[in-house]
Amino acid sequence: MQQGTGPQPEGPRRQGPGKRKSGQRHASAGGPRRHAREIVVKILYEAELGGLTRGEAEERIVRKLRRPEERDFALGLLALTLENIEQIDRMIARVAENWDPARMAAMDRNAIRLGAAEILFGDAPVKVAINEAIEVAKKFSTENSGSFVNGILDRVARIKNEIRGNI
Repeated sequence: MQQGTGPQPEGPRRQGPGKRKSGQRHASAGGPRRHAREIVVKILYEAELGGLTRGEAEERIVRKLRRPEERDFALGLLALTLENIEQIDRMIARVAENWDPARMAAMDRNAIRLGAAEILFGDAPVKVAINEAIEVAKKFSTENSGSFVNGILDRVARIKNEIRGNI
């Protein structure tokens, strides 16, 4: 009899890096919507640097996200951002005191764009949009990116509220 082939002890099994727990559908710790946001920010980044067309960006989402609800959410976020990109960039330039958006880290800029799109044109609660953008930026950029993204998006949300109050 070989050693180590007997009954295994009861209780939780330890997992190595990169292994999923039973029932886990994707690797993102924030759930399927976080994962969709991460994919959208990465694709916005690729589109900005590599000149992807909107159709190519959509194809990448379809290839990367197999679950229909996750894929549809990501495609909606991409459309929301791209359809309003000029307004979003003007808003970012307005609130980014002493920062030229072109000089921002590209991943930060695209996380901010997505967060601003959700705040200004989407239906996610403002706190959710800001927190998700912060987490995506911290994952793909630097630890300091979180506070930077938070500061910019907080100003975007305040301006949106001021505009609403004046209507």
